[in-house]
Amino acid sequence: MPTSRAICSTAAFLRETTHSVDTEISPFQRSFAEFCRATAEWRRRKAEEYDRDPRNLRSAEALEELRDYVLGLPSADHRLLELQRLAGSGDEFLPDQRVLYELGRFRFHQPDVTLDPFLDTLVELAEADRGEHGHFGGRLPEGDDPWE
Repeated sequence: MPTSRAICSTAAFLRETTHSVDTEISPFQRSFAEFCRATAEWRRRKAEEYDRDPRNLRSAEALEELRDYVLGLPSADHRLLELQRLAGSGDEFLPDQRVLYELGRFRFHQPDVTLDPFLDTLVELAEADRGEHGHFGGRLPEGDDPWE
């Protein structure tokens, strides 16, 4: 099969260019990843507190795996964009109750949870958190909400 240097070098250049664009890490990704790292550290402290409970160690390792996974995603991944919209403030990851709960217990009780479905679940939970807007008892009749 005949090939020319120009075609090969162009293909290599395009592959490198595409790769560098796809792997650009957004500030929000970094914030989310840092949150995972900090939560993993918290889980490790809990493991020490509770006689090296293997569930805490498993969860810490899972959170570090999630951190690496998030940093490896394209910055335009629709789930990251949704999480930023729903659980972010600018470029900062600031999750609410349901997302916090699930992140803090990632693989604690269910060690077989995989990364893609877990990230999808976080988006769903962020949507639910966002829908509450502090209305933990449900929506109040118009005019009865003291916060509006």
